[in-house]
Formats: sequence, structure tokens, C-alpha cells
Amino acid sequence: MGLARALHTAALALVIAATAGRAAHADESVETRALPAPHRLGLFAGVGALGSPGATGGAFLTGLRLGVGRHFAASVDLGYGLLTAPPTIQDRWWVIPSAAVVIPAGSVRFDLGAGAGVGTSSGYLSWSDYDARPFTPIWHYTVPAARAHVAAAIEIARNLDLFARADVATLFSVGSQAGGAMDTTWFALWIGVEPRLL
Repeated sequence: MGLARALHTAALALVIAATAGRAAHADESVETRALPAPHRLGLFAGVGALGSPGATGGAFLTGLRLGVGRHFAASVDLGYGLLTAPPTIQDRWWVIPSAAVVIPAGSVRFDLGAGAGVGTSSGYLSWSDYDARPFTPIWHYTVPAARAHVAAAIEIARNLDLFARADVATLFSVGSQAGGAMDTTWFALWIGVEPRLL
């Protein structure tokens, strides 16, 4: 229910922003409505709902995205999140470079991508344990990680995009001690902004 509501909210935000963007550009001349340059660097940041089988929480991410031509993009992002995973608390962090196929669709830009990097999954006895000793979990894995993502973005102001994104990711090489998918996988729904730097 929570994930469905988050998806609905993100889709509604994209529709509202697209409508506002079209209204704002309605009186512009053809010259000022030219498409952005194919090579473009953006700094993005977002917040989202984070989940894993049997666990839910929230997270934030930031990173850089470079558009290369009309149909390709490369990016790298850093993310961190916390999960309630009864009876414990878990956190995740990751640094993952990725590549994406870009599909322009009118005022909306879709990215379909995947990448690999490094990620950490950690466990704590309770929120108070995490608060008292945030860097001393009872277990942790820092290993290679992979992620796939789907993103949609629209321009809401000059040099500023609004995006919604869905991710699924997993850790590798954790051995037989891992507690299962709850400790090694996650999915996320994001909403954020991407100011264009170039």
C-alpha cells in the first residue's frame, strides 16, 4: 500500500510539473524553445521510500548525470538509507556508476539503466543502539553491488528538471552468513530535482 501510494504521488507530481512547464513555455518564441544541447551535465538529489523483503524505510541520494547524445546517459550516485527490519534496524549505503538508454517522449525523458559499484548492508539491535553507536553495527557487508533503474524526468524551469525513479539493487559475495534477501537486496522509489550544470 505504501509503495503504491508513493508511485501514485510521483506520477501525479510529474503530470502537474509537465502541465506547469507547458504553460510557462507557451509564450516563448521558437528560438527560446530549442532542445537542450545533447551533451549535458546535471547534479541530482532526491528522497525516497526504501524497502527490502520484510523491511521498510527511507533514503536519500545525490549524484551526477551526463547526457551523451540524445539516447545515452552515464551517471554515478551515492545513496544512504535506514530500514526497520523487525526485530532489528538496518542501513544501506552505496556508490554505483551506471549507464542508461534515454528515450525522449515529448516533454518527458525516460532513462532505462543499470550499473555496478559497491554497497553496504548493516544491522543494529534497535534504534537506540543505532543512535548511540551508528558506526558499530552487529553485522555488516561491504561488497560489490548492482542496480537497475527506470527514471522519468521533465523540465520544470530553465535548467531544472524534476525526476521520479524506481530502483532495484542487490549485494554480491556476502557468503553463507547473510540472513537472506532482506539483508542483501533493496528497492527504492525516488523523487528529486536535477539542476543542469552544463
